[in-house]
Amino acid sequence: MSTTGRVKASIGRPSFLKGEELFAYNKERYGDTIRKYRIKKGLNQPQLAKMLGVTKNAIPNWEAGRARPDINYILAVCDVLGISISTFFGSPTNAADLPIEEQRLLSNYRVLSEVNRRVVVNLIDTMIESEDAILRERCENGFERIQRNDLRASDGVGHYLSDGGERDYAYVRVSREACRADEIITVSGDSMEPTFRNGDELFVEHTPALDPGEIGIFVAAGEGFVKEFQIDGLHSHNSAYPVMKMREDDNVHCVGRVLGVVGKDQYATPLELEVIPERIERYGGDTRKVFADEYWDDRALNVKYRRGDAV
Repeated sequence: MSTTGRVKASIGRPSFLKGEELFAYNKERYGDTIRKYRIKKGLNQPQLAKMLGVTKNAIPNWEAGRARPDINYILAVCDVLGISISTFFGSPTNAADLPIEEQRLLSNYRVLSEVNRRVVVNLIDTMIESEDAILRERCENGFERIQRNDLRASDGVGHYLSDGGERDYAYVRVSREACRADEIITVSGDSMEPTFRNGDELFVEHTPALDPGEIGIFVAAGEGFVKEFQIDGLHSHNSAYPVMKMREDDNVHCVGRVLGVVGKDQYATPLELEVIPERIERYGGDTRKVFADEYWDDRALNVKYRRGDAV
């Protein structure tokens, strides 16, 4: 089997599933089967990964539902685990048990001549190759790698926003906000409603100072806040919260400017995450070199975000 990294088509799944629902679906549909027969074969995860020629993280991700094996690995997975394709997919072994549409397609395929069967197979391969090329182009040119701060500043850990610590990264679709952002920070609380809500994730561009009317991330007494900066203090958008007045001895400093909210659909999907690491190897992790310089100096974009919410 070729292990050149060609993705081809992904295993099907309901298109309406996202996030945790998708992970649970993948785990139940594919991950549990792989784990069950891997253990039955007496293999650990690194051993199975080596036998399949995949990365060491692939098997844990498959079994946890964070990703699915793409279609060009399925035969090898079944061969190594000693199971049939139908067992892997949990599909009927009898054609009569297939859905009506699949029975119709199979019946039509069987009446074709050998020549026309090859035409059908070649057409399917061509369609899969085309989808693979589109996926790779999207993954190689369409994402920014951005540091993500998953700890909530208002939980009393504001030092995390400015002093480092353990961090993770997210891959976000290219946009002006994504290309300018230095990190993603999560909102905690309701002081900036209705502009930002509890749990919103924000694009943040590091800067030590803001203009009046801009929304930023501030650290005061070790705690982080999202507030609108004005000359008289830090303002909430929820009228239930008073203005935070600042004195010279309060040791308040600005972490960065809020550029906007990260939409859930802006994050890479599990399938895209299987391809993106190749891009990181190609560009050495410095993804900002890949994208147009025009994103960097577009300060006018901030006009849209004159209003904000608390971290």
